[in-house]
Amino acid sequence: MKLILIPGWHEEPRWMEPFRSGRHGLPGFEALGYECAIFPEGTDPLHERIERFAHFVDSLAMREPVMIFGYSAGGIIARGFVRQYPERANEVAAIVQVATPNGGLVSNYVASTLRAFGVPDHLIEDIDVASPFMTWLNGTSGHWMPIRQRGVKRWVLDRAPIVAPAQTRLLHIVGAVPKYASESDGVVLVDSATLEGHVPCVYLEDKMANHLNLGAIFDPLAFLARGFRQDDRLWPREVSIADRFFRGEIIE
Repeated sequence: MKLILIPGWHEEPRWMEPFRSGRHGLPGFEALGYECAIFPEGTDPLHERIERFAHFVDSLAMREPVMIFGYSAGGIIARGFVRQYPERANEVAAIVQVATPNGGLVSNYVASTLRAFGVPDHLIEDIDVASPFMTWLNGTSGHWMPIRQRGVKRWVLDRAPIVAPAQTRLLHIVGAVPKYASESDGVVLVDSATLEGHVPCVYLEDKMANHLNLGAIFDPLAFLARGFRQDDRLWPREVSIADRFFRGEIIE
């Protein structure tokens, strides 16, 4: 089985190595029988990165449909590919997203953090909840709705979003951290990850599920601000869930 791994925000392909090769005696996708390719990193705007991903798929010259595993913004590239090229959806057997902000992020809240991670301004603009890119991806914009806390508003979609072509098998592994009332993984709101319940998903509720704790990354800023750890607590569970889904199992 062929599998493309797509890294997240401005991340080097090597950060996906635990998923591909495993770590500390725990298996990655290759040990489970997958032939893996990692999509190269990029700082181009998301539309351009989707185009580059399409060329990358072409370069693999695959005869059978491919599986795609996208972490964070990588999950957006996967969805964006079948959104931009619905006629090519039959080239994709299944997509698994991990900690992906399908509905976007409120850039006013996260811009400084993303810049600290080296995310370019044009990507921060693309991922904003009200950006033209997110409106295109989801087929709808939204509006701000007040919630119970005084002075706090939440972005709500105007109508049911476009998720993926009907023939595309899609699953999202969503992080839920109890200290955020399980409404967020510390970076992405659950409502954004699931597009307000329209994306099929499985939840990993864990006190260490900060942006699903990729585990390949050790960054002092991430460690201090979000509690990331360079450990093996969550990524093997993500590999197991994705493997079962890729093999046709219905995940609930």
